[in-house]
Amino acid sequence: MKMKFIAIAVAATLPATFVSAATVYQGDDSELNIGGRAEVRGNFSDNNKTADNNSTYADNSRVRLSVDGTQTLSNEVAFFGKYEFELTEAEDGSSDDIAINTRYLYAGVETNRGNIYYGHQNNAVTYLTDFTDMAETYSGYVNEYTVSTADRAKNVLRYEITTEEGFTFQIDGNFNSDSESAQSTGYGAVIAYQIPVGLEIGIGYAASDETYGNGNDTDTSDAFIAAAKYTNDNGIWAAVMYQGGSISYDGTKGASYNAAEAFLGYAFGDNAVNFGYSYFSADDLDQLDIDFATVEYARYFGSVAFFGSYKLNFVDENKGGEGDNVEDEVMLGMRYGF
Repeated sequence: MKMKFIAIAVAATLPATFVSAATVYQGDDSELNIGGRAEVRGNFSDNNKTADNNSTYADNSRVRLSVDGTQTLSNEVAFFGKYEFELTEAEDGSSDDIAINTRYLYAGVETNRGNIYYGHQNNAVTYLTDFTDMAETYSGYVNEYTVSTADRAKNVLRYEITTEEGFTFQIDGNFNSDSESAQSTGYGAVIAYQIPVGLEIGIGYAASDETYGNGNDTDTSDAFIAAAKYTNDNGIWAAVMYQGGSISYDGTKGASYNAAEAFLGYAFGDNAVNFGYSYFSADDLDQLDIDFATVEYARYFGSVAFFGSYKLNFVDENKGGEGDNVEDEVMLGMRYGF
């Protein structure tokens, strides 16, 4: 899901999507950047068949645009703001309308003692789940069932700091943060340590009181997360992430769950080969099951990427379906980043 995952180690330190964003204005104390991607993708899977159409093909193309700016106040303080949205064609074939999804909309203050942001942005624990969410296509599924562990959420107040000694600390609170499935009020925290040999380890915790279902069901979901990643100058990115806790979903309250994700990538020249595995299982919630392995190849030409991904699904037909389908998939795509 990221651009050239080790654009030789740049992506290792910059989790933002648009590592190729261009500076369109720069003055003595201000800077404006614009970036994005145009991505055409074709998906082949039995999951695409419908009652009216027996085709296994579906178009998954999209466009993302991002604008961010920094206003420097002094050597110690600067102000930052970002907006990013995604455009896809509406699924209704009778219309040429597009669907618009806001991915980021936040602002904050950056200082030499840490940064604080508010708005639609990453959760604190996203720092750890990004260790394994590095595939072009199939990664980052297992942490999306609750608002507090999802990649992004609305109404989030987040503080982050990384020290010269290699420690990273983040903490957040989300306030009435709505998603497609729930309203959430919660919090999260992460601490990680980067060892000079290329190894980083971290732990995190997130919890939220979520209203779901018919709007009258409320209970707490929580998650403990542990993750580790290893990168080097030879193009290796290896990472594992474990997540466990309780989840309230679809009338079931406080179900215990376990989740894991692994990623292994090797970049050589302008090529990358990636392998991944994703797993999620919760008591009495078979519809949430995720269990698949992936392999993909990508070829890069400057700002352009061609990639092919294959997902081998292990979920039984009578399980899963909420966070992922139960079919094998092939995704072929071309992306231009700017």
